[in-house]
Amino acid sequence: MKRTLAIVMAVLTMFLIAGCDMGSTATQKNSTQQGQQDTKNTQSSKAAARQAVVCELPGLGDTRTAWTAEWGSPTAQGDTIKLFNNGAYKTIFEGDKAITITFASKDGKNPLSEKMVPKDGKKLSENSKKTGDSKMIVQKWHSDLLAAAIPETKGNYTIMQHMEGTAYTNVTVDCTPNLSK
Repeated sequence: MKRTLAIVMAVLTMFLIAGCDMGSTATQKNSTQQGQQDTKNTQSSKAAARQAVVCELPGLGDTRTAWTAEWGSPTAQGDTIKLFNNGAYKTIFEGDKAITITFASKDGKNPLSEKMVPKDGKKLSENSKKTGDSKMIVQKWHSDLLAAAIPETKGNYTIMQHMEGTAYTNVTVDCTPNLSK
């Protein structure tokens, strides 16, 4: 009787151990699959945020979602201006699209990021005006991608470069619809 009881206990112990191992393996497998799914979801949400972009990086004409996905949550400067990338980009959104970006120069060099203006932009004209030591260069541009993203702009945008002597103070890129520039 003791021998039979010992055999039954041994068999039950093996079943329990085998069951626990299988459960642990299943749990590990589920955990791994969940981690892979989370990674895929994060990648697909970033991809969705970047769909139909106007610029190489989120920039003029791109959505607030794309901006936040790339640069993180903005801080606010009043109700209108949003600061991204530690204040490097002062951005105004109309609806959900970026219509004005100001790039501040910290070292006197041109702060404009070419990757944040429409990738298909074509320069239409350029004028400059000097007042004392201050100089402003105004360039008019056109982009079909911008026209598709914000039809009211008709694809037109302006780049304004502000300088003191030979040092840049800031560069503003603007596509505010129906704004007389």
